[in-house]
Amino acid sequence: MFRTISHYEEDGLGLPYPVVLIDSVEEELDAAGTQIGVSIPDMEQLVAAVAIARAIIPLRLDGQEVRFMRHALDMTATALAEALEIDKATFSRWENNKQSLGGWADKQIRLMVVVTLGKFVPSLNVDAEQIPRMRIADRPDGVWPQLEMRRVAAPGGGADGAEQWDRLRLAA
Repeated sequence: MFRTISHYEEDGLGLPYPVVLIDSVEEELDAAGTQIGVSIPDMEQLVAAVAIARAIIPLRLDGQEVRFMRHALDMTATALAEALEIDKATFSRWENNKQSLGGWADKQIRLMVVVTLGKFVPSLNVDAEQIPRMRIADRPDGVWPQLEMRRVAAPGGGADGAEQWDRLRLAA
């Protein structure tokens, strides 16, 4: 038997905080009602949606978030460093929180995420032009973005009932 979970905190995405999935995760129950498994639909699209949702929250990126975004882009550290035209040792320091990203690098990573992954999650409908104008604030210690995601009907409808991930709530 399967049951939809109304509020599920996914903490296995590689971020330093959980992402809340609303009415989108199914748990499998045995005959006694004991949970035997959890199913998250379309994990690749969820990762892309979370990366985009995080990219538009104007708090400075943490190293783990940079690594998460790099994985969402399906790039190696060397490839992303080359794309940004920076030294791979500098990129490594960013991912390992040994050095903070400057404003330019922070925005470039966000822009790459929105432009590259946006086509996989059209329900988010993010304007990439907002990234260069974004005012990035420092993130106070212990304060993390709060991301809530849900499944929604795909834009344009469709007879197959396709669904996509969308952001429900974004907060800093």
